[in-house]
Amino acid sequence: MKIAIVVNEFPKLSETFIYNKVLQLAKRGHSIYVFCTSKSDKLFSEIFTGTKNIKLVSINEKAITKYLLFHPYLLTKTSKADYANLQFLAAVNSIKPDIIHFEFSGIGVRYLEILHKIKAKKVVSCRGTAEKITLLATEERKQKIKQLFKLTDAVHCVSNDMMETVAPYCDEPQKLFINHAAVDTDKFKNTGANVSAVPLIILTAGRFTFQKGYYTGLLAIKKLTALHTNFRWLVAGDGPQHEELSFHIHQMQLNPYVVLLGTKSNNELIELYNQSNIFFFPSVAEGLGNVALEAMSMQLPVVATRSGGITEVVEHGIDGLLSDVYDINSLTNSLLLLLNNRELRILMGKAARHKIVANFNISQQTDKFEAAYNSLIK
Repeated sequence: MKIAIVVNEFPKLSETFIYNKVLQLAKRGHSIYVFCTSKSDKLFSEIFTGTKNIKLVSINEKAITKYLLFHPYLLTKTSKADYANLQFLAAVNSIKPDIIHFEFSGIGVRYLEILHKIKAKKVVSCRGTAEKITLLATEERKQKIKQLFKLTDAVHCVSNDMMETVAPYCDEPQKLFINHAAVDTDKFKNTGANVSAVPLIILTAGRFTFQKGYYTGLLAIKKLTALHTNFRWLVAGDGPQHEELSFHIHQMQLNPYVVLLGTKSNNELIELYNQSNIFFFPSVAEGLGNVALEAMSMQLPVVATRSGGITEVVEHGIDGLLSDVYDINSLTNSLLLLLNNRELRILMGKAARHKIVANFNISQQTDKFEAAYNSLIK
């Protein structure tokens, strides 16, 4: 199969789920063309060393300028905003993929005006913020997402919850299919280093944005310090709320307990999982939450909110502990319970690992994508 994957940046550290999918499909012999507006050659060479059937196609200002040099007649007919669309369309149709997959609905909306001219079967993914938040705030986006679903052949949802979220915007429910997020369980595998760490480590990873619930997390941690002091909350990531979070940490006098680590590579994050005892996931809005799956694969019990599709992965009291969104007291009590009970941490961690291996491994996810793509082609 010839598959075009459309993203913004590739590969991107915070989007392991994209480049793992690309890698798995390539390993199965498919020809993969990744269309992106920016790329990291260094990270690409690290991840895809020895993989020859993956090609990057840049859709950026430099590429657009080059395209116009060979198509000068467009300069008098087209606005600058449409140059990228034309270059993108020409590049896609020259490759003639069987499938073109827009990995985020926002990217699909960007190319809405030319979708009908793309000859490949079209798939779009619904993963989180664009559907959970943007659709609530923007009336124009609601109309565009309806148009997008009409023009695509299939709509991928990362959870049952996500499918329920977008179903009102899709007049053809047969287009919707669920393929949960997944983890390379051979790579995300615990080495046993985290069972007796002192102080105990609570870990969170993700971009510093409001939907990740960091302020809720800080309030829970503040309450926790009055009940337990032998812990540290390590937070891996970065983003627009970095300054705000730093301020709250200072104001709440949490500097001895909370450490902002900055962005971490995949291997660095695996090492952090190995050093940690609990994974904390206080989100207010999620599609599913890939980092929670990674943590569970690393044999960590998860303390999370019932946000988005996380309830489809974490079973309360079995492989993690769940609280309602914004329920600071419940989150504090869950963290305290696990901090005080080593046996429970180990038991839940083993159950978490078992669930991910059985139901959320990357091989199963790739099988489902292949089946969906083949069904569209046939």
